[in-house]
Order: sequence, then structure tokens, then C-alpha cells
Amino acid sequence: MELRPPGTPIDDPFFDAVRRRHPDVDLVALPPDATTEPADPVDDATVARVAELVAEAAADLWSAVAPGSVTAPTTQVRFADRESDVRAVARVVESTRDGYALLVRLRHELEQRGWLVDRPPGGLERLVAELHGGRLLASYAEGSGALLLDLSSAALPVGVDRARELVR
Repeated sequence: MELRPPGTPIDDPFFDAVRRRHPDVDLVALPPDATTEPADPVDDATVARVAELVAEAAADLWSAVAPGSVTAPTTQVRFADRESDVRAVARVVESTRDGYALLVRLRHELEQRGWLVDRPPGGLERLVAELHGGRLLASYAEGSGALLLDLSSAALPVGVDRARELVR
């Protein structure tokens, strides 16, 4: 780690501008995380299979939580946290008046299946769950009656260009 005295130019234009405008603020730039090395890209067959598995898991979970619903999850590929990675995401959007009860059933079902479930604080009823790199986000807005459920896979490294093609 390199320490630079105040007033020393910074190689990054953004941080250089911040330093000029706010000389009283100490800037600390950490080196890149060693775990951010790109993994070997997966092939299209793997992405397709993961999307298929996410779709099946979402359909199974949704039918267990809302057996009377005629809404089916839709699945697509989206960007993950890095631009070279994608995730398969299954989404259900349902207009319902018993969304809170659905979230309670969803939490119970997820815990039975081994997911780590949390209910973040706030005015909106939400659930966040994780299992083997996959994650689930669910929310219910009582005023509109909208329930949203997103089930996504772990990040799949595919490369920047291929990720852009897959997400289009």
C-alpha cells in the first residue's frame, strides 16, 4: 500500500477532482480485491441449463406458496454484479390482496428447503434469501397489492461481450 502526502497528484481523474474540491477530506483507495480474478467462462449450454433449473425451481416454489395462482414465473438472463457475469432470473409479479400471507408461506417454504432467510426492516414487506450462491428477493406493497418475487442463480462468468449478447 502506498501512502501519498497531501497535495501529491493522483493518477485517477475522479479522485484528483475530489481532492482539489475537498482538500480537507482524506481519501483512501484500496487495492483491487485479489478474489476478483475472472473465472473461466462457462459455455452457452451451461447458461441455458442454469436458466432451466432456475425456471423449474421458481415454478415449484411458486406453486407451493400460491397453488391457486394462474401466474407463472418468467425467466431471462440478466447481468450479475460484474459486467462479465450473468445470472438466470425467474420473476413472478402478482396482484393480490393476501401478499403478506404469501410472504409468510414463502418464508416457511424457503426455510424448509434450507435457505437462509432474512426480513430487512422498512415500510415495505420484504424477504431476502440465499442458498448456494443463488438469491431470492420478494416484496409486497400493500397499497398497490403488488407482490414481486425474483429468484436468481449464482453469477455465471461468460465474458463481457457474451454477457451483452445474452442480456439483449
